[in-house]
Amino acid sequence: MKRFLLALPLMLTIIGCSVASRTEGTKIDRNLVLNLRPGATTRQMVIDAFGAPSAINYENNEEKFTYTFKEKAVPVYLGGLVENETKGKESLTTLELVLKDDIVYSYRFKSAEN
Repeated sequence: MKRFLLALPLMLTIIGCSVASRTEGTKIDRNLVLNLRPGATTRQMVIDAFGAPSAINYENNEEKFTYTFKEKAVPVYLGGLVENETKGKESLTTLELVLKDDIVYSYRFKSAEN
């Protein structure tokens, strides 16, 4: 019984809970978004700051860049052998920019967690 009680903290550490994080896309830095200036920020400045967009669409002489970043944190047990998807938390960050003549005309930044 003594040995069991001595080994219990070690077993709990091995079996303990941790979190696995999965990401998709490039992280969007909020401070860089705040530096965007419609009418002044160029297409190249956007690409330099955020990299290649996740999607590019063209409509009515406008170019629309969309950047998305998804992150899902999932609790894992038994050293990562068991994942609990039902208790996972997912966050989605989206940056959409409308460009006219290679200049940022407008943008929209959204960040949501569920």
